[in-house]
Amino acid sequence: MTDCESPKEEAVFIKVANLPPQYQKGYDFINDPRLADITIGIVPDEAWEKGDQPSESDAEKGLILFKQSYYEGNDDIGWMVHELSHCQRYKNEPNTYQKDSGGTYPDNKVEAFAFLQQFKYLKERGRTREEITEMLIGEGGNYDENDMPFFNKLLDQVF
Repeated sequence: MTDCESPKEEAVFIKVANLPPQYQKGYDFINDPRLADITIGIVPDEAWEKGDQPSESDAEKGLILFKQSYYEGNDDIGWMVHELSHCQRYKNEPNTYQKDSGGTYPDNKVEAFAFLQQFKYLKERGRTREEITEMLIGEGGNYDENDMPFFNKLLDQVF
């Protein structure tokens, strides 16, 4: 059998209101019932196209995608809160969302909102500033020292 003939796993879709317990904590933290109708897509690892990023959101479409292997674990770094915060920011300010997400990544207003909520959540769960910094630029992190001025401004608001 060739690869084209082999069966492929398909993405699974659920609503935020039906999240498993390890992700329900993040939804509860945000405490915004407008997000209950957001769709979460769990994408098989072999179909994931975002590299090391474990998730992405399309806030305007009310869709968040998670890499299956990440989704099946614990959300120790708060990516559900991050992605839900994108959707919340869109619902709060739909007319400025696109403009505010422009510019340099991650240094823009939309990412600042999402990371700030994520950092608040992580602090509430007992994470230290140093642990959050390690999550961002340490082994397995997706950012580097050049991004730290942006992150430090947000971390200063939390710690």
